Amino acid sequence: MCHIGHDPVHDQYKVVCKAVRESEEEVGEYMVMSERWVFLLGGDGSTRWKNISCGSPPHIPLRQVVNINGRMHYLALVRLNFVLVSFDIISEEISVRQVPEDIFWPEIGLAEYGGNIAVLSYPNLENKGVIELWVVEDEEKNMWRSKTLVLHPSQMHMVNSSRLRVQGTTRNGEVIFAPRDTILFNIFLYDLQKNHMRKIEIKGTPNRHLTQSCEVLGLDDVDNLIYL
Repeated sequence: MCHIGHDPVHDQYKVVCKAVRESEEEVGEYMVMSERWVFLLGGDGSTRWKNISCGSPPHIPLRQVVNINGRMHYLALVRLNFVLVSFDIISEEISVRQVPEDIFWPEIGLAEYGGNIAVLSYPNLENKGVIELWVVEDEEKNMWRSKTLVLHPSQMHMVNSSRLRVQGTTRNGEVIFAPRDTILFNIFLYDLQKNHMRKIEIKGTPNRHLTQSCEVLGLDDVDNLIYL
């Protein structure tokens, strides 16, 4: 999986590639080998993919990435445990921290909350309208604070009929929820600060008989168009 990050100090854009392969170094024990590669966009002719030493346990990254102030954040699995991985676009260093134990797969996602990275856990969203928000307060000490958000009863009908997944955030800080099991015709935008959800209908989508899946990109994934 490849993602683009921005180095605000040197005003550079870098492609970060996360590669994972299976390995059986010990008999009867399943392991993975993970690598990180970085490519500088717009560099001179000598620019090459550079392998970055992880300095962290091998892990299987999830697809969603959130960029905040020159740092790329994503969730990953180390064996059966979730971790939060942060890649510094400037220094190209990686840090890994454990996430709270009360977070379960697959109802999990990332968002920016008050300038900090946050993990959303929502196993009870469909039947109770509950979202648990975990925000990193102190990265050095791996301290988190939690907040429980409950949808207003008048909005419960929007989540009762669909299994949703976090697909990104908008530039206004709204979390994008997309249907997990169906072709994409609606998305839901959830304002963490106002605890308010709204439904957005997508028109002109491809024929459902021809399209097996769709993807959603939040506006925070796009800065501008540049020619290299």
